[in-house]
Amino acid sequence: MKLYFRSILVGLAAFLGCGTGVKTQPTAPVSQIASESESLPKVAYPDFVNWDKFPEKSYTKRRKVVSNANGDVIVTTKVWLESKADDSVNVGSQITVQRPGVPVVENEADFIRFPSTFRLPKGLQEAQFSLPSPKAKATGKASVKVGEKEFEATIFEWMEAFEAGPTTVKLWRSDDVPGRFLRQEMFTKSIETTSVEEVTEIGFGDEAG
Repeated sequence: MKLYFRSILVGLAAFLGCGTGVKTQPTAPVSQIASESESLPKVAYPDFVNWDKFPEKSYTKRRKVVSNANGDVIVTTKVWLESKADDSVNVGSQITVQRPGVPVVENEADFIRFPSTFRLPKGLQEAQFSLPSPKAKATGKASVKVGEKEFEATIFEWMEAFEAGPTTVKLWRSDDVPGRFLRQEMFTKSIETTSVEEVTEIGFGDEAG
């Protein structure tokens, strides 16, 4: 989820000239930059649109297994709608990690606020911010079952460049699920590591546990 927010901030920073390097032209006055920023169109923030559809305390629970020659690492994540207002939603997440031979680590809850709208950076299209990654391509549809419910998902596939090496990513996503995430498969050949993460439980408002 934070990918969208960080991507927007990067785009805005680039637009506002916050990068480093030699400047061959005088810097525009702050008032001019602010005016140009305010003239950019406002568009809906994708994560706000998704979470705002659900009642507060709606959640998903995910289980990820990361496998390589050293064994399996199991990561469980709960993501939930802490609160919402007309102009934003506040989404919480809590991650627990279980590694072979060491005590389980339960991280503290983290929260991120998604605004209802943002100003579209110059030269970018609104549809770009609806993708899970700028490199992602929709490759098909599939039905994914969680508990007794089935959800129609769009499948995205792409190659991501991580520090460990090029990684193939396949993601199943549905707008009918809080957070949109249903399943993700990743494989990093350079370190022979596979990661499979899937939603194991979904709660909507009064169903939240």
